[in-house]
Amino acid sequence: MISALSDCIIVDLTTQLPGPYCSMLLADMGARIIKIEPVDGDPLRTFPPLFASVNRGKQSIAINLKKEAGREVLTRLFKQAHVVLEGFRPGVAERLGAGYDASCAANSAMVYCSISGFGQEGPYRTRAGHDINYLSIGGMLGQATPPVAPPVLISDLSSGLYAALAVVAALTHRLKTGEGQYIDLSMTDCVLSWMAPEIARADAEGQASNNPLLSGLPHYDVFKTADGLFISLGIVYETHFWQRFCDVTGLTEWRDWSTEKRMAHTEKIKTRLKTIFSTATRDEWNYRLQAADIPCGPVNALDELANDPYIEHRDPFFDLTASDGFKSRQVRSPYRSSQATEHFPEPPPVLGEHTHSILIEAGYSVEEVGQMVEQGVVGRRGRSGEERKRGREEERGQEQKNH
Repeated sequence: MISALSDCIIVDLTTQLPGPYCSMLLADMGARIIKIEPVDGDPLRTFPPLFASVNRGKQSIAINLKKEAGREVLTRLFKQAHVVLEGFRPGVAERLGAGYDASCAANSAMVYCSISGFGQEGPYRTRAGHDINYLSIGGMLGQATPPVAPPVLISDLSSGLYAALAVVAALTHRLKTGEGQYIDLSMTDCVLSWMAPEIARADAEGQASNNPLLSGLPHYDVFKTADGLFISLGIVYETHFWQRFCDVTGLTEWRDWSTEKRMAHTEKIKTRLKTIFSTATRDEWNYRLQAADIPCGPVNALDELANDPYIEHRDPFFDLTASDGFKSRQVRSPYRSSQATEHFPEPPPVLGEHTHSILIEAGYSVEEVGQMVEQGVVGRRGRSGEERKRGREEERGQEQKNH
């Protein structure tokens, strides 16, 4: 990990996936993340593994922002922060006293980043939405016929990544000039950014293609093997890869076909390749194609990842155990640096785990903290999502027993 942000304090008001993923990336760079949660917690805590996957390295404080005293606590935290992240629908942060104007009044040099589905202005600004909706409106789902929901939350995670990039750029500007700034990040814009190659292609050709980029190639696809598993073949336009593939598979009559001719015979080639790949197992094909330096890869199930030689070498996984005993599997940041020092981040926090320490640091006395807890301004140290889940299961079990 690269600890470039070790002097940076980030007040994170976000929940669910996009904002927490952003702040986790920044935490991996050394930033101190003060996660502001409602008193009943980030809704993602209902799914403990998901919550843990994007909330390592953070401190949690539960604040009731509907109370004036809760907003006063937030103002104190704004004064010491370098960055504020929020992911409400436009207008909600302002109603809670956590908007950009309120932040600037407390700290004019602050970097403030708003993550929303459709941006802060425009006809869709308050429209409800989730990942699949941003993908559909941004044109990504329309690339498949028929459209299908992808297995990964693309807009959620890409917007967290773009937000982290924007925050780091704004902090660099702040370091040079002392000026803060406001960042309006739209999740649908993030989808459009990832659609840039297809948009450029459609513009150049005068119309959208019936086939997304590369999908019209007969040798860029996934094929079922003799053992019922799958292997990916990644030959694009390279003649040398195609010729090697023909040598390995015995397709000598097609060896000298140009890319244009191969595309003209897409269905014929695909039908033949399906038959060929059905003659050996996935691992056999992986060995043969890799030995011939042909782009390929086994389609790994998640429970197979740990046995892949690449995964074994890169060692991307590690475990963290939270203070309540919940153990989570984590994935390291994807970059490796010669200047980085190896260290494990703090585990995902239990709800309100750091409430007392954060408030004492902000200047409140022990007695004042106790009063705020009693008055419901800030939450007590709450149960984790796993604890709440077990509690609900026990309640349901008791109800069934009673009936």
